[in-house]
Amino acid sequence: MALQLHELTSDAEFPALMTCLYDSYSNPYNGFWDIFKGASADECTARFTAWHNSDPTSHWLYVTDTKTGEVIGGTQWNIYKENPFASAPPSLRAYWIEEGTELRAIADQLLSNFLAGRPHRMNRPHLLIMWCGTHSSHRRRGAGRLMMEWGLNKADELGLDAFVEATDAGFPLYKSVGFVTVDDILPDVHNEDPTEEWRRLKEQLRLPMHGFFMWRPKGGRYEKGKTKFPWENKE
Repeated sequence: MALQLHELTSDAEFPALMTCLYDSYSNPYNGFWDIFKGASADECTARFTAWHNSDPTSHWLYVTDTKTGEVIGGTQWNIYKENPFASAPPSLRAYWIEEGTELRAIADQLLSNFLAGRPHRMNRPHLLIMWCGTHSSHRRRGAGRLMMEWGLNKADELGLDAFVEATDAGFPLYKSVGFVTVDDILPDVHNEDPTEEWRRLKEQLRLPMHGFFMWRPKGGRYEKGKTKFPWENKE
């Protein structure tokens, strides 16, 4: 069955896309998604829609099965034509989670820790994969590669690097399209006097989460031992 790539252009396209991501990030389980999905699918969809509409760098892609019309994959590419950290470091608090709860405290700390490393390496124009998932029933059909090709073609047209903070599940796809591993990442939270609820939530979210900070140089040209990371070249 053939696949078709689409760039999202209307709010009406978001619900089916989010349904796909709900499945993708649940199989296998992803603790970050558990935080971002919030209290309900409707609230999560409305929030992601609002974030997209307020962010001119945001580009959502999705793939459908041409026979059934089902959305089987989705990716958010952010295209930063200027340094996004020129005026301020990244900041996001989990305002969609009830204030004063242990989950809110964990979510705020996890997001802060996760975003803290971006300005050092992403402090120039670049592309970023923020979300990427394929429905668990439609993997290995080429949907992920279609969505990667769209963004990497944009990166090459603009002469920009690309980044992704990859999960273990996503790592093989990103490696196959030219991303290289900079280092492992282990997002985590810390509490010197944790409650039982804190411990329970940390276990539920499977913290620390293992992943990979990955980079694709301009044009996808990388030679091991020769290509230098651009953020390490500053005098």
